[in-house]
Amino acid sequence: MTPAKYSSVFHSYPLSNDLKMAELVSLGLPAGILRHLAVAFGVQPSGIAPYVNISEKTILRRLGARGKLKPDESERVARLMRVFVRAVDVLQDEDRARGWLARPLCVLGGRTPLSLVASEQGAREVEHVLGRLEYGVFA
Repeated sequence: MTPAKYSSVFHSYPLSNDLKMAELVSLGLPAGILRHLAVAFGVQPSGIAPYVNISEKTILRRLGARGKLKPDESERVARLMRVFVRAVDVLQDEDRARGWLARPLCVLGGRTPLSLVASEQGAREVEHVLGRLEYGVFA
């Protein structure tokens, strides 16, 4: 599967349904989703570590065990999926979404959206900026 096909993998999760996602997160997302995220962002699996606040060694260990992520890890992974899918929806292209997420933005104090998604508060701020983009507040 090419990177341009990965938002469809993430769309298979009920990302906009908090109740259903809470249930999936509490059970633990499959560790394989880390590989999908890595390919979607064009990095090695350990390269998504800073975006989900999981150490590189833990990511590699989870992938090797082919089990499930812990609930707290699942929550952070689901958050990154949610932000990525939202960016693709707003920007209408996965390549543009990846570029936008990696670019420092003045509105975020010169930080990249990806640097903020490791926390819920940061992800919400990124989603607010995407909402403003969607409605034409930023040209």
